[in-house]
Amino acid sequence: MTALRRKTVIRGCPMKPLDCPIRCDICNKPRNKGNHTKCSAERQARAQENGNEQ
Repeated sequence: MTALRRKTVIRGCPMKPLDCPIRCDICNKPRNKGNHTKCSAERQARAQENGNEQ
């Protein structure tokens, strides 16, 4: 049972929570629900306009 409760360890230290927002900044829906390809394209277009190519 203890094996199920172990923290994931990468390179000797425990993993931290991902630093990404819970809600989509474009459609304001949860990021883990639905398809966000249109939002991703919009985000990339905005970044390219600002000169921050990804």
